[in-house]
Parts: sequence; structure tokens; C-alpha cells
Amino acid sequence: MNGHCPVIRLQCEYCDCSGISCQSRFLGLNVEWPELKGVSAPEAKRKIERDNPHVTCVIIPEDVMVLAVNCCNRVLLRVPVGNCPNGPVVNTPRIG
Repeated sequence: MNGHCPVIRLQCEYCDCSGISCQSRFLGLNVEWPELKGVSAPEAKRKIERDNPHVTCVIIPEDVMVLAVNCCNRVLLRVPVGNCPNGPVVNTPRIG
């Protein structure tokens, strides 16, 4: 199903960690979800936001450039260009 990803303006909570290196910030909560690579983005978003209520998932096409800053309240879910927002996640979801 082809569609358009909504533009989300998420206030970034800057941090100096990404993925597993953020574990000390989120004791007892997940910070990486390698098992969700290949899962539909909406399903992955629900799971991640349930596992860690401190983050918001942002679904974007895999060709969209993102500033190289770590945001500890964000997880990027990249999907194939022509299948946004419902496509399979092509990256390993992690905080940052």
C-alpha cells in the first residue's frame, strides 16, 4: 500500500547516546528492537511505544535525510520509499 508519511515535528531531547549506550537512561526499559526489523512500521511503532513510553516513533522513507543528532525521545523507523507509512521496517529500531 503506497501512501505518504505524515510530517512529524518532534521536539528533540538531545543526548550523547544511541541504542544500547542509552540503557543507563532507561533502566528496565528497552532501547533497541532488532526483532522488529522487517515488521510493518505501524506494528513496530505500537510495540516500541508500549515497551518504552518515553519515546515516540517516527516513520520515514529510507531515502529521507535526518540530521545527525541523537534524540533520546525518538526512534526512527525507516520504510521503503514507495510504501510509507505501512511498509516493513528496514533499519534496526533504536533510541537516538
